[in-house]
Amino acid sequence: MITEIYIDNFRCLTNFRIQPGGFQLWLGDNGSGKTSVLDALRYVQRLMRGEHVDNIFNRNSLTIWDNRLSQTIGFSLIIDEEEYKYELTIEYANQDDKQRIKREELLWQGSAFFLFDGQEAHLYRINRTTMKTEEGAAFPADWSRSVIPTIAKREDNKPLIRFREEFEKILLINPVPLVVKDAAASESRNLSEHAENFAQWYRHLLQEQPSIGYRAKQLLEDVLPGFEQLSLKEIGEFRKLMTTFRIEGKDQDFDFMNISSGQRQLIILYTVLEALRAGTFSTVLIDEPDNFVSMREIQPWLENLNDICEAQDKQALIISHHPEIVNKMARGTELWFFRKAGTHVVVQPLPPIDGLFPAEVMARGWENE
Repeated sequence: MITEIYIDNFRCLTNFRIQPGGFQLWLGDNGSGKTSVLDALRYVQRLMRGEHVDNIFNRNSLTIWDNRLSQTIGFSLIIDEEEYKYELTIEYANQDDKQRIKREELLWQGSAFFLFDGQEAHLYRINRTTMKTEEGAAFPADWSRSVIPTIAKREDNKPLIRFREEFEKILLINPVPLVVKDAAASESRNLSEHAENFAQWYRHLLQEQPSIGYRAKQLLEDVLPGFEQLSLKEIGEFRKLMTTFRIEGKDQDFDFMNISSGQRQLIILYTVLEALRAGTFSTVLIDEPDNFVSMREIQPWLENLNDICEAQDKQALIISHHPEIVNKMARGTELWFFRKAGTHVVVQPLPPIDGLFPAEVMARGWENE
């Protein structure tokens, strides 16, 4: 679970710090920085997958009105009641379009467990005799990539490996059914930002945890009239997503892209829901899941999501502008993102006003009162 996010000098986020909840709604006008938070975390996730800094970060992500050339992204996680704190600083060249990792650090239970100081990587380990953390190897390292993805798993570095594995279980997604590709030439362990590779990811799920697809099917039967199944049909080297609906007593197959955008969105959302329940994800941050679907269709999804978070100590952070979604998810813990005259982002709890639903507070413009 993410307990804190810190971002500095990234787009409109300057010295930005929040403490997310377990089941929480993020609100605010367009351009108020909500999606930028997800993008910053996504950049770090890409770094943790071994990507080159130059392919992830660029000068355009620096805050326009800030002259500093360093950018920081940090967050804290609670994993099995233990605290992990990660912080990354990216430094940009003064003139050239070049950037490097200036500093990367991981703290475990308040003590350093990994440090890259811009020149050397410092590894830490757990002493098997004393069970205390101590410094291990130090070696020159490349500042263009993170060392963390390359470290081999050992008995004495379990906290570092656990952090790496759990951070991969954070899903950051803004599903757009219009861009989903229905053919999969291979499998993918990771679901992409807009779910473009949903077919590849679903193919992976069927191999690793087929029960996810079955449980999603059971829930979808209640929200998609006549829905029978989602399957992958073999076509040469590819697997193509197919849906089956029962119409007038007969099963009929449809290409995934031939059903409506709302139906595709619901299939994606319910598959993500069951992946969260099954432990594929521990945290989901979803940007506007209500696009393309009605309140009647998404309300059961929200209720199931809330139940999973409460029963299994999972985390769901939802960005939405939909008034009915806002009122349905309101728990008194909502965060309101806003920018005064286009400056840096400020976050505050959405103020409760007696007699008004949260969506009405927003509609009247009283959220900043």
